[in-house]
This record gives sequence, C-alpha cells and structure tokens, in this order.
Amino acid sequence: MKKIIFSILLLTIFVLPATAKMNMDFIIKGGVLASPYLNLDKNITITDTYHGEERTLLTDNILDVDLGFTLGGEIFVYPWESIGLGLGVMHLFKTDIENTAQKISATNIYVAAKPKLVLENKEIDSVYLIGQLGLSNADIKLIDASGLSGLYLAGGVGIEAKWLIVEVLYSYYNWIIPNNDFASHGSMYSLQLNIGYKYSI
Repeated sequence: MKKIIFSILLLTIFVLPATAKMNMDFIIKGGVLASPYLNLDKNITITDTYHGEERTLLTDNILDVDLGFTLGGEIFVYPWESIGLGLGVMHLFKTDIENTAQKISATNIYVAAKPKLVLENKEIDSVYLIGQLGLSNADIKLIDASGLSGLYLAGGVGIEAKWLIVEVLYSYYNWIIPNNDFASHGSMYSLQLNIGYKYSI
C-alpha cells in the first residue's frame, strides 16, 4: 500500500510541472487539531512516587492529545474546470500527550483531490470537498519512537472567498512501530480546522 501511495506522490510531482499551462492555486495554510486521540495497541502505564509510595497515574491505550498546531502548503492544478488535483505537505508541531509530560509530532506529504462548486456570490467564491491521501512520518516520545512511517488520510469541506481558504477535515494517521516493547501499531484521529491564503495563476 505504501509503495502505491509513494508512486502516486512521485507521479504527481512530475505531472504538476507538465500541466503548468492549466490554472494553478498555491496555498499556504495553518490550523489546529481539535480533540485528537492517540490509539496504541497496548496499554501504557504511567506511574510516579508520592510520599515514598509509587502510584499509577494512567493505564490506557487510548490517550488524549492536547490541541495541536499545523502549518503546510499545497499546489493544485485544474485539468477540469471544477476539479483540482494537488500535492501538499503538512507539519504537526510537537504537542503534549495529556497526563504523560510527553510529546508527539508528525510530518505528512500527500496527494489531494478537490471538487468544487463555484457560486455566484460576492462574499464566497466556491464551496468544495477535499480528500487527502499520503505518507506520514512521526515521533512519539511517550514510547521512545522516532521516524515512524505510516499512512495519512483526511477528508472534509471548505470555502474559498477571494484569497481566503477555510476548511474542516477529519484526519487519520496510522503508523507501524517496529521493535518496541510498548506497542507495535499506533494511530491518531482528529477533527482538523484550517485557514489559509490562496494565490492563483
């Protein structure tokens, strides 16, 4: 599966310059992951010592993650008037895993499809659906795992108003964790809110 996605990414990288004669959008956007959850396939136990006695603070395999901030960019071409195909990259900055004093971060590279409905409206230019599929690379300090490779998938809706982009997506990450005593598989899912700047040529 990863080889197929990687092939699609490479194909997109080479196809986009060849289609530069089409309309193109360049987008820079930032956002937040709202209420993200980290899911590990084994329970994680967090303990500390209080008045000389060890106590358990947490035993769970589904962990809350604090609000996460992202920054990324996309390029879209429009081989059809109302359907865009693109390539993007997004970075999730280090974010606390609640009650653990540990952090998680990730970088994603993906291909995207963006069908949109153009509106005859002075305030909003279009409403669109967006789907993203790609590769994710993550660090999960809680289980002392870095450079994890996996899949990234997201889908949602958005609006374009002149140069402004606003979108809401549901995102899903899935990583393989090799040679680790705590877990061999991890995933994260979250609602994602983005706001961005679009430049068209």
